[in-house]
Amino acid sequence: MGFLLGAFGKLAAGRRVRDLQARMMRVQSKLRRTTRQIETMSKMIETQKKAALNNLTLTSQWGGFMGQQTLQAGAMNALGQDLFFKLSNGGFNAAQNLQLTPDQQNAWLNYQNGMTQMKAGNEINVAQMKQQIEEQYENMNEMMLEPLKMEEDSLQTEKDSLESQIQIAQEDYKACKQMEQADAKNLAPAYTGSGG
Repeated sequence: MGFLLGAFGKLAAGRRVRDLQARMMRVQSKLRRTTRQIETMSKMIETQKKAALNNLTLTSQWGGFMGQQTLQAGAMNALGQDLFFKLSNGGFNAAQNLQLTPDQQNAWLNYQNGMTQMKAGNEINVAQMKQQIEEQYENMNEMMLEPLKMEEDSLQTEKDSLESQIQIAQEDYKACKQMEQADAKNLAPAYTGSGG
C-alpha cells in the first residue's frame, strides 16, 4: 500500500513541481519585462526633465541678453556711445570722475537700475519655472512609474511565494519517492537460497 501511495504521491508532487516551475518562469519573465520598463521610463523622464531645464536656462540667458541689449541701446541714445562705454568700463568711479550732467546721471542710474531689476526679475522667473518643471516631472513619475512599481512589487511577492511552494513540493516529491522505494523493498520476493 505504501508503494502505491508513494508512487502516486511522487507523480502528483512531480506534476506540482513542474506546474509551479512553469508559473515561476512566466512570473520571472513578467518581472524582468516590468523592471526594464521602469528603467527605460525613468531614463526617458530624466532625459526630458534635463532637456526642459536646459531649455529654460537657454531661454532665460537669451531673454537676459535681449533685455540687456534693449537697456544698453536706450542708455547709448541718452548718453552717447563713447560716454556709455567709458561709464561701463570704469564703473562707479568713472561716473564721479567724468562729471556728468544731471540728465546723464539720471540716464546712467536708470540703466543700472533697469539692469538690476531685469536680473532680479529673471532670477525669480527662472526659479518659478524650474519649480514648475520639477513638479511636472515629479507628477509624471508618479503617474507613469507608480503603477509599474506596484506591479513589480506584486510580481516579486508572487515570485517569493512560488519559490516557497516549489521548495515544499520538491520536499513532498522526495518524501513520496523514499516511501515508494522503501515499500518496493518489502514487495521484493525473499530468496532463501534453499532450492530443492
